[in-house]
This record gives sequence, C-alpha cells and structure tokens, in this order.
Amino acid sequence: MANPKPSTFQPEESIEIAQIQRTTFYGPIPHPSILEGYEKIVNGAANRILAMAEANAKHIHALEIKALEIKSAEIKRGQIFGFSIGLAALGVCLYALIVGAHGTATSIGGITLVGLVSAFILGRLPSKKEK
Repeated sequence: MANPKPSTFQPEESIEIAQIQRTTFYGPIPHPSILEGYEKIVNGAANRILAMAEANAKHIHALEIKALEIKSAEIKRGQIFGFSIGLAALGVCLYALIVGAHGTATSIGGITLVGLVSAFILGRLPSKKEK
C-alpha cells in the first residue's frame, strides 16, 4: 500500500494590530467631552455640575480657613499658658529666695527656664511628617 503524499498546508499570514488608549483626567469637574455628554442627556446639566464644583470649592476653602484660625488660636493659647507658667515659676523662685531656700529657688528657676526654652525651640523644629 502506498503512502499518500502529505498535502502541504500553507497557513495564511496575518498580522493583528491592537491599540490601547487610556486617558485620565483629574479635577473637580469632568472632562469637557464628558460634560458635553451630560448636557446632551439633560439640558442645563453642565451648568449644574459647574455650580456644584464651585460650591464644593468654596466649602473646602472655608474649611481650610477655619482650620488655620483654630491652629492660630491654639498657638496663641500655648504662648499665653507658657508665659503664665513662666511668671508663676518666677514668683515661686523669688519667694524661695526671700525665704532663704536658695537651692530650691535655683532648681525651680533652672528647670522652668530650660523647660520653656526647649519647648519654644523644639516647637519650631519641623516634625518628621513635615519633612
């Protein structure tokens, strides 16, 4: 029995080209083409979206101002308390000197001075989060 001659199969050559496009847009309002799509669906939607973004920006701005005011008041309160502690320690130190307790006066004055100076210096250094 004769072997049949194998047929030669020629595969078709094809090239497949694919393109992937990715567009990102970041902002408080949608990309203009998306905004246009909303406007086509609902008349006036673009104005409503822009008004919403403006209101949100005003709200965030007001919150940031309030946070700065609170931080400023906190710093001022800390300075007032630090000054009060310094005056109280100075008064106790002077009283201890008048009574004749020189060692106590030196200790109170020195500890208070070192504590207040270090608090002011360390309070001005940037924290690890700020670096």
